[in-house]
Amino acid sequence: MTEIPDDYRAGRVALSWSTVIGLTLITMVMLTLMQEPMGWGFLAWVALLPWVLATAGAKSGGRGAIISYVFGLAYYLINLYWLIPVTPPGYGALCFYLAWYFVLTGYIMRRVYQRRRWPFTFVLPVVWVGQEYLRAIIFTGFPWLFLSHSQHENFRLMQVCDLFGAYGLTFLVAMVNGLLCDLLLRPLARRNVQRPHLGALALIVLTIFCLTDAMLYGIYRVNQGQQTITEGPTIALVQEVIPQYVKESGESNEEIFARHLRLSEQTLAGVPRPDLIVWPETMTCCPMNKEFLELQAPGFNLDNFTWLQHSRDFDKRLRELAGQGSAVLVGTPAVQMGQIEYELRPLRKWNSAILYLSDGSKYARRYDKMHLVPFGEVVPFRQSCPRLYRLLNSLTPYDYEYTLDAGKDPTVFTYEDQQERAWRFAVAICYEDVMPQVPRRLTVERGEKRVDFLLNISNDGWFVTGAKDEPIKPSAELIQHLVICKFRAVENRVGIARAVNTGISAFIRPDGIVQEGFLEGNLPEKARQRQAVAGFATDKVYLDTRVSIYSRVGDIFAIICTALAALLLLDGIRCQRREKKTIQLQMNKNKHKFLKIKKM
Repeated sequence: MTEIPDDYRAGRVALSWSTVIGLTLITMVMLTLMQEPMGWGFLAWVALLPWVLATAGAKSGGRGAIISYVFGLAYYLINLYWLIPVTPPGYGALCFYLAWYFVLTGYIMRRVYQRRRWPFTFVLPVVWVGQEYLRAIIFTGFPWLFLSHSQHENFRLMQVCDLFGAYGLTFLVAMVNGLLCDLLLRPLARRNVQRPHLGALALIVLTIFCLTDAMLYGIYRVNQGQQTITEGPTIALVQEVIPQYVKESGESNEEIFARHLRLSEQTLAGVPRPDLIVWPETMTCCPMNKEFLELQAPGFNLDNFTWLQHSRDFDKRLRELAGQGSAVLVGTPAVQMGQIEYELRPLRKWNSAILYLSDGSKYARRYDKMHLVPFGEVVPFRQSCPRLYRLLNSLTPYDYEYTLDAGKDPTVFTYEDQQERAWRFAVAICYEDVMPQVPRRLTVERGEKRVDFLLNISNDGWFVTGAKDEPIKPSAELIQHLVICKFRAVENRVGIARAVNTGISAFIRPDGIVQEGFLEGNLPEKARQRQAVAGFATDKVYLDTRVSIYSRVGDIFAIICTALAALLLLDGIRCQRREKKTIQLQMNKNKHKFLKIKKM
């Protein structure tokens, strides 16, 4: 079939390549500046406009797609730079994959602009929410750099997330961008391009109506929270500065443990005294699960098993710490050992959280992380295709096999404070607070809250730089991770306390506000200043009796938008094929007439 240029109709916009490149570059710069650490969130309301104008008005759809991909790739390579020290191959593969979403979104917008009278005011937010949702679930998901994340300081608008999740706020931001596209793109066409069914005034009124409703809803929920949000138990967050290269050496386990222990003892000397002390993810370094500590291996001299001896020593010291009257939650590896040939080796491994109660005993259950990070904690095809598994394992940040087992169910921990009040909480480990479905599952069961608050324990020591004896430099990941966690608090109306190695440890209220001051502690009061500094913070975690709509129905709004975006994609493909077929028939007909005239 003869190749037909996309601009065969003279009526539509036909932008020069320099204009397309310039507009696309402007969008990528604004998408970068609107996110933390710059945090120029106001740019989000116009950030998509230049690129949509470019991708819809480019002379050729194919060349426009190449420009979108190249600049989209550059955008992700720049903004996800903090993944380079973790896994350079994985970083590159992720960025090459994510850039395709600009191509997909651009194709849909271009086809709608050329062949339909549907307003971008509604099409753009539907398509953009759809691609964000796909990014959040495909390959276990990477829900980072959302439009909504740029609005984390827009306190009242952010409250709409308890209805539709972070996707609801993305929809509003993209809606304003779509309105501007309708006001600017359609009039630029010379002739023959169909205008939207709705006029400019109607689109403006509908957009203002949606924004006003969202703002009024936010004001209502904030005022309602004054009655429903109350103070909860006193919690102490321990934050050390342990870069990942120190942890991986395995030579500093005692030092790492001792530093956390010293900070924990400082929290007990403060006023008020905490009811619960929280350590970050895997900061015990050695396994602390019961099966490992009580290991029996006939035929092996366990007295020479240094790993086990360290674990038993750490367990004893943690029991003594908790026995002073405050429960202690620690992030720890958990291991099931077994005999392989003539060696004692780990058969199964988990990333876990274990609770020591205030009498020095252990809580009966532990929590095993359910959502594992691909290529960081788990590599696919381990059983089904060992050769491919070994190849993919080379993309991990480890020089040895490090595949964990996923936990199956949430664990609700219960402990009593000094007034003998019982409190319930669940733990999201590492990036589980980034995945919307995990905190929702931890918080609510059958439409009712199963916990009073959430804990997030994380090791963000992966994302700081600096060699031995050099200052530790934090990356953008630290503040962006905190920002995303704020959305989980609002979505589920639950208070969250974060204990994060290298930072940013924080208390987040159920309305998304990060508590800036502490009752006791030596960490900086401002959240942004708690990066790559050691210390502790003791404060109240806040509780909320409300159960949100989002907690009950989940991502149904985003799923609907994704389904609509898929229909738009199929419609665009169908129209393009039919159009090319029609043009080909017309060209063949003209060719036949030309040959007939020539014979005459």
